[in-house]
Amino acid sequence: MKSFIKTICFSFLFALAFVSCKDENSIQNYFVDHQDKPEFLTIDFAPDMFDLSEVEFSEDQKNIYNSFEKVNVLAYKVTGDNKENYDAELNKAVTIFKNDKYDELMEFSDNGLKFRANTMGAEDSVDEFLVLASSSDLGFAIIRVIGDNMQPEKLYQLISEMQKSDVDGNQLQKVMDYFRE
Repeated sequence: MKSFIKTICFSFLFALAFVSCKDENSIQNYFVDHQDKPEFLTIDFAPDMFDLSEVEFSEDQKNIYNSFEKVNVLAYKVTGDNKENYDAELNKAVTIFKNDKYDELMEFSDNGLKFRANTMGAEDSVDEFLVLASSSDLGFAIIRVIGDNMQPEKLYQLISEMQKSDVDGNQLQKVMDYFRE
């Protein structure tokens, strides 16, 4: 009987520890919870979507490019009918971005658009870039760049080189069309 009670107590403690470790206030959970909802647009990009055959990367830029694994986009369009829900969802996203496990990189506004960029990982070796872009007229989008040992200071160089590449416009066009409709 004692063995049975010990087993139940141990199982209960294990279940409690497992449940308490789950971080409800994370971008990953927000994506998982909202990716199948009809009012959200979800798009995943992989690095192989980019034709880089005509781009000449330095060895350093190749390493930076290879540090990226995927990009996830989750977007919510505001309409007259969903303004309250939009405000609630945007507040959830902003709260998540304020989570202590994310380091704020920058925050700024431009022509009615608000941007917040955060990172996760070490200062010189980032594992996630997170961007929240929002507009009270259009909606909001969360961009999550996942990689391994990404270097924030070299990202701009890489992006400017990649602008010379051919991109599968279908995926990018879906995001633009979503907010125009």
